[in-house]
Amino acid sequence: MDDDLPQSHVEKCRDQLFKDYNDPSGVIADQNGETLHHYIKSILVDALEHKKDNKEVSTTVINTLSRLVCIGKDPETELLSLKQNLSVAGPCGKILQYGEPTFSCLECALDKTCVMCMDCYNASPHAKENHNLLVNTSQGSGMCDCGDVEAWKYGPSCTLHAGSGTDDVDDVDQKLPPAVRQVATALFEELLDVGLKSFLLDTSEAKELPKSLQLCQDTDGAQVCDRYVTVIYNDEVHNFDEVIAQFKQLLKSSHSQASAYATSIDREGRMLLRSGSRVECEKLATIFRTYEPQDSRIRTNKDPLVTASMSEYNFALQNLFIDIIDWLGELSRQNPAFRRITCNVSFKGMGVSQTFVENVMLSEAHFWKKVKCAWHSLFMSVYFGDAKYKKEIGVLFIKNYSGVFKSYLLDSKVREFSYCIISLTVQLFTVPSLSTVLMTEHAALSVIFQQFFEIYTRFVKQVAGKSKFQDLKSNDNVSKQRNRVSHLLLDSKYILSNIPDTISSATEDAFLEFLRQFVTFISYMQEMNPHVRESSNHILNEKEWDQYFILEINDIRQLMSSVARWCTASPRLFVKSLEVLLRAQLDNSDKFEVSKPTNVTSYSSLDYMVRALGGAPNTKPWEREHFSIMEKKLFRRQVTYVEHDMFRDPVSFHLPVTRLFAIVFSFFPKFDLPIELLLKTFTPEELMDIPLRSVLLSQQIEASMWKRNGTTMEQQSSCYRDHYKCVMWDKDLLAIQLLLAISSPEDAILKLVQKYKIEPYFVLLKSEQVSYDPLIRMAEAFSSLLLYILAERFRLNVSEASEADIIRKDAVHILAVSNVLRSKVIKTLENNYDHFDDDILNSIEVDDILDKISTKIPIEDGVKTMLKLKDECYNEFIPFYYHYSHGQRQSAENKYYHESANRDFQPPPLPAFTTLTKNLRHYFVSPVVQRFMYVVLKRFTASDAPVMVSDLLLHQVLYLIMFGILDEMKTPDDPLPVLFSSVIAREDNPEYLISEENTCSIVSLLKKLLTMNIKSVNEVKPLIKWTLTTFDTLTNASEEAESVEEAAPSPSTKTPDSRREMMRKRREAILNNFKSQQNKFMSENATVFDKLQSDEEAKTEDQEMESVDESVNHVVCGPNKGPIPKPENLILTCILCKDSEKVSVSSGYSTMMYGCLIEKSVVLKVEKDNEISEDYRMSHLIGGENLHIQSCGHPVHLKCLQKLPSTLPQILTMTGTDRNRQELFIRDRSSSYLPIGDFSCPYCKMAANCALPVVGCIPHSAPDVPTEEFLEDVACRLDDNNDIEMMELEFSESPAESTSSLQFLAYDELTEANFMEILRDSVRNPSLRLQNTLASSSDPDEETQVDPIAKFKEDMRRFYRRAKNILDQEAIGARCYAPFALKMVSYTFSMLEYVLREKPLLKGLAEYQEGFFDSILRTLQMSITSSDHLFSQELSRELLYLFSPKVSNSVDLPSILNTDIFTVFVATRFVVHQEGKSYDNALVELCVTAQIIKILLSVEVNELSGTDSGAEDALAIQLASLWGHVRKMCQVSDTDDLFQCPTYLVSKVKTNLLPLLRKLALFLRYATSIPGSDGLKEMQSPEGEFKLLLQYLNIESLESLLKIEGTSKIELVQKWCQSLDRTKFWSTVKFNETKREAKLIPLPHSYIDLIVKASQYTCPRIQFGKIQTTAMCLVCGDMVCFQSYCCQETIRDDNFGPCNMHAHRCSGDLGIFLTLDKCQVLLLPLRTQGHFINGPYVDKYGESYKSTRNKALTLSPQIYEKIENMWVRHAIRPLVFRNKDSGGFARTEQLGFMY
Repeated sequence: MDDDLPQSHVEKCRDQLFKDYNDPSGVIADQNGETLHHYIKSILVDALEHKKDNKEVSTTVINTLSRLVCIGKDPETELLSLKQNLSVAGPCGKILQYGEPTFSCLECALDKTCVMCMDCYNASPHAKENHNLLVNTSQGSGMCDCGDVEAWKYGPSCTLHAGSGTDDVDDVDQKLPPAVRQVATALFEELLDVGLKSFLLDTSEAKELPKSLQLCQDTDGAQVCDRYVTVIYNDEVHNFDEVIAQFKQLLKSSHSQASAYATSIDREGRMLLRSGSRVECEKLATIFRTYEPQDSRIRTNKDPLVTASMSEYNFALQNLFIDIIDWLGELSRQNPAFRRITCNVSFKGMGVSQTFVENVMLSEAHFWKKVKCAWHSLFMSVYFGDAKYKKEIGVLFIKNYSGVFKSYLLDSKVREFSYCIISLTVQLFTVPSLSTVLMTEHAALSVIFQQFFEIYTRFVKQVAGKSKFQDLKSNDNVSKQRNRVSHLLLDSKYILSNIPDTISSATEDAFLEFLRQFVTFISYMQEMNPHVRESSNHILNEKEWDQYFILEINDIRQLMSSVARWCTASPRLFVKSLEVLLRAQLDNSDKFEVSKPTNVTSYSSLDYMVRALGGAPNTKPWEREHFSIMEKKLFRRQVTYVEHDMFRDPVSFHLPVTRLFAIVFSFFPKFDLPIELLLKTFTPEELMDIPLRSVLLSQQIEASMWKRNGTTMEQQSSCYRDHYKCVMWDKDLLAIQLLLAISSPEDAILKLVQKYKIEPYFVLLKSEQVSYDPLIRMAEAFSSLLLYILAERFRLNVSEASEADIIRKDAVHILAVSNVLRSKVIKTLENNYDHFDDDILNSIEVDDILDKISTKIPIEDGVKTMLKLKDECYNEFIPFYYHYSHGQRQSAENKYYHESANRDFQPPPLPAFTTLTKNLRHYFVSPVVQRFMYVVLKRFTASDAPVMVSDLLLHQVLYLIMFGILDEMKTPDDPLPVLFSSVIAREDNPEYLISEENTCSIVSLLKKLLTMNIKSVNEVKPLIKWTLTTFDTLTNASEEAESVEEAAPSPSTKTPDSRREMMRKRREAILNNFKSQQNKFMSENATVFDKLQSDEEAKTEDQEMESVDESVNHVVCGPNKGPIPKPENLILTCILCKDSEKVSVSSGYSTMMYGCLIEKSVVLKVEKDNEISEDYRMSHLIGGENLHIQSCGHPVHLKCLQKLPSTLPQILTMTGTDRNRQELFIRDRSSSYLPIGDFSCPYCKMAANCALPVVGCIPHSAPDVPTEEFLEDVACRLDDNNDIEMMELEFSESPAESTSSLQFLAYDELTEANFMEILRDSVRNPSLRLQNTLASSSDPDEETQVDPIAKFKEDMRRFYRRAKNILDQEAIGARCYAPFALKMVSYTFSMLEYVLREKPLLKGLAEYQEGFFDSILRTLQMSITSSDHLFSQELSRELLYLFSPKVSNSVDLPSILNTDIFTVFVATRFVVHQEGKSYDNALVELCVTAQIIKILLSVEVNELSGTDSGAEDALAIQLASLWGHVRKMCQVSDTDDLFQCPTYLVSKVKTNLLPLLRKLALFLRYATSIPGSDGLKEMQSPEGEFKLLLQYLNIESLESLLKIEGTSKIELVQKWCQSLDRTKFWSTVKFNETKREAKLIPLPHSYIDLIVKASQYTCPRIQFGKIQTTAMCLVCGDMVCFQSYCCQETIRDDNFGPCNMHAHRCSGDLGIFLTLDKCQVLLLPLRTQGHFINGPYVDKYGESYKSTRNKALTLSPQIYEKIENMWVRHAIRPLVFRNKDSGGFARTEQLGFMY
């Protein structure tokens, strides 16, 4: 085939396309789209033949289509011109991308779904007026509501969209030129039709493509027609691991490749596996369809992945039309006229035939993710952007809702709801005007809820003649698809969320039809999953119960509040709703009908209610359920009650109908209807028994009366009363409260007594000696119910309390339990108040309420605050608050009695009842209640050890009496027929109660309580006093009250002065007793105290000697160094075996070890991306990665550490006093979280990867040599050709020969005379020292122990192998140890100096840290030269060359000016040594000189412009002269001119020299144990510290130090300057100038800026689709994917996720990331370990996003500084491991490649 033919064919098709569509006559010749089809086919065939990229093809076609729409003109200019010709005002309509910030005004938005984009919000009045803001991130399924007047109560438009257009929206398409309009209409219609058909290819609903678009072998070539592809689709059945396993097994892919495949499938919805012949592609598809996993851990009970083979042409056609649909949506979004044309063709034939939009909705199950996204974007930008068609699409949604939802329910390709068509319902059903139309005219509510009803129909079964839900299990299909099913209820809630101001009759009828469905559904839930109390045997197999709670709490709860709000929206709805709800509870039939609607306007509310409930002719008679009514004589009175025994009959927690009835019925007074008419329909006792069963069941479970039914009953009771109390417990109490209010008090209270079965409690026996606990528990339950009914009035429609009063009451009781965060108070309030006013907390100034009742207590550096209840607000506290659980009540009560101990009692506020509930006041004067209070008080006052009563019961009765008195005080204008005060004062019982002799009044019993000195009574005596005082006030008997106070004194009623006097005498008695015991002990142990006194005197003398020594100058090096401290023996105790060991001077080091953690660090990193050097020579000291070592300082024996894993089983059996040690050992099981070879400190759980020997103090008696002598020694040693050979020969002696002349000495036999001799041998052979130690201390029967020094060195090598991923242990020998250890010590002391910059230099460490630094330096001193004899001498020679003025031709070494001076000092001090000499003073002088020269070289000529204002001293002149000399030596300048500003040089040198001096002082302090002066142990100014450091380092002055002319140092300086690598030096200087301090990156003030940055981030590997979450590295600021499989990499068979991989490259394997989804900081110390902490962004209350769920956050410098300090101080790894048991610890096998 000719190569030019396809290209010319494409051009011909394109020319014909323009000719047919741009006909000058205005008639489109391409009526059937054949020309368009030919063009598309030709370009696809050409692309397949020439293997062109899909993106290139799409760009070509879209450019052609754009030019076609513009009638052949340039699209860029023509489209802009067409848009400018229109003037249409409209909403913003911006589609919010995934992760983009959204802004909702909490004060002005209609609901929380109304949001603005960032640009609109910044230009809106909400931002300018600083309204309360809710910031979140979009899930990719929303659009900006700016300009939508129905979405906002105020400020609907921003300044960008507030303009008014002049063109009519309805005919906006007519503003286009006729030719453009004609072409666009024909083109858009054809593209949409063909696009839909192409997406349905190879599916069950496939429609044939137009013949002009189909392939033909005769014209298109057999090669193209025979090409096929294998495609694999995404589903929500298989997880990532299963898909990856399939690719690895079937395609033999690596883990990284398989992860990339799985991520691509997840992002796009499908992936091309391979292309080839049809047989090959079908064969591969068959392999995937018949896949069986080899790994047994992979689940096999799933269908295989959806895999298909299809024509390559069809595959390319689908990809092309995805881009075409996106182009069409973008074109319509930019121009309203094109949007209207697209809508016209999409809704063509509406009402006559199925429209294009309907076809898309019903075919969604066949689309993959990328196609779903394209249609989703088209719907949002086009159909929803046109106000005219937004209503039409809403109608189509309801019309086809059943098919759309079933398609969504069965769609296995969808994983994310936000990309589905059905997710668009939130954009339709939340529009008030549209939702009302859909509900009224199209029965939207009934249509939607019918789908939910049908799903659960199969669970409805007959139970005792009634239909109930049964067999709800967690493994059924409905439970698995619960997230999808719940969207039905959300759609219903969206429609119900908007109640029109005027409700039409048709709207009411539509709602009532829905209400009938809804109540029918919840009637199936009424009393479902019942329980019968087991009285004999325990239940072995407990039933699954959680699904029943999920159905009621998670599902139905979403609609209950909205339904209740509609039920009370109008009188007719209220009456009809009551009818439906009463029928549901009392009607015996399963199907109850609502009476036919009547004309409400023809009757008054009363007349209508009579007709509706009183039996109008058109009302169907009720088939009343026949309750078993029983009669019983109780307290000499006949009582009728509903027969139901809690111990025999079934009882359930699920009563949704009763609870909905309680909410609706509470609004009865709102409509001013007489209650008598309602009572003709039912009796309150019939309905009250139903919720009373659930309340009593919960109380019986709390009283441990249902133990045999298993633990599930306790769990259900906890859900009922604690977790979901606002839905269940509160509503049941409300129902009981309302029904008792319309009942006869005397009859109702007797029925309660019968229900609780506490009749025996009312009988007082003459001799009660045994308590019957169940009866007491039920009496407590009965008493608590009375308190709930009579005292809990702060509820909507129960009392006259306002909403603000209710919120205040609950907030007081929340804070009374404990001090809590504001967010927790708000969250608890939201849970407690599940009212149908969803904005109850937004409509009230909650912050004002909290400010009035609480004070703020700052925590966490003053950023976050806790709320504490004010003292005066404790007067509003009630211990028996109905929202309290048992534990909360106890906590609140303890806090209350503690806070109010010295405060007079004040009663809580008690609002008046409403007209509906005012009858509840009569229960205070009920004879039964009077008898109950009397019995409790009588039993408590009968004896000192009362029986058949409890403290709780006493307190409840006292509060009940107090509320009765308070109620009488608050309602003087509405007195009861019998006053409560007279009831409690009467001494006789009612005639029908039990008559007794010698009865007394309740008041007299209260007075008797005051005389009792019992703790439970003392706590409530203020309450009793107030009750009696108020009673006397009410009865005008104040004189009697005074006589009572005088006649009945008690210890608790004493005056404050007498009470204090009694406490003083008691303290004196205790002290006298203690003194007598002390004197007796001292007399019996006189000899011991004499010895202690002598030791104290000796210690005092030593302290005096030390004080004398402290007057001497402290110098750490030089001829006058000192004072050298006396060696002291160190006594340490092993934290495991608790045995103590003395680490003496003579022993050198012991078997006691410190656990240490070595880690790579970038805190003070100089060069980025610098790997560990492979060269073990000087390059390792100059460059490479930085290593840091730290320790917790807890000593442990090496043998104990080695035996720890085998000792654990024995420790688990320890008992008694060893329990604490047992817990100590058990902690070390946490080592399983660490890599192999690592361990954790058994005491503090700190992770460790090496064990450091504890070394005793080594005396340093060698004198320091002058600098000139040191330089002579250097020259001598380098000139001696036999030096190295002699050393090699000496070090090559065998250990046996080197120790044959020495004796094994015990600890106490070693003296200072032979110490240095043995030390020298110990350094050359460290095992000798251990042999001496073990010879005197080890048990000969014990197994051979490991050398501690060898153990430390091996741990160091293991860390090196792990850092370099070296698997071969033999590949790393001893040669790596010395440079590795030297660099580690150098960097650790550099970090120590940086950390101590805000503390005293020599007194800023804890004692354990000082011991650790002592040991690390002494361990290196003893082991560094023995690591490798030849290599150590080689390294020694290289270091000597740095200090030699001669240039070596054989050794190519850098100048010391190109190195880190402090690292060279540390290495030289350890490696270069000579017996009897110390080079500390010389090394300090030379290193300080080298640092000064480096500083001078870094100063440019023009660095400081202008004149020097400071006075020039000798040092300034000397530095200015030296500056010119060194520049000339380095050939930077040809002259040695003086620096123009000498005093600037002084300041520059001192400032840059100070860190080195501090490092040298710290290092030598711990290396020599010579303490510093007192000045260095206090905070000093930089100038003062500089002088003290010079003195401590034996530097007389900088002037004397820099006098190098005429000395041996001048040649050395010349060598340094001449061998300087100027390129590297100046790059280092430039880097240091731009390098920030050891800090994390600066963060923006507003968290929104980070959200915007995250929304713009795209994955570098997967181009399509936004990643779910992103994270930002706080070390470098780069953005990475988070919790994603896309950016994985494999290193030596270990899989690294994006965060771990970035940490490996950026921050030394220790990652610190800010996750931008939840604003948390992720700490990643290891590949498979992580820990989450709260991020540095907080709201205005100082709380994090985790608490507030609001991203309107700002940066907290204090919190960020705290996080930064953790990083700087290398505290992240210890923090993560110590918190492994907390909620933020993350450790999974997937963590390595997920993060």
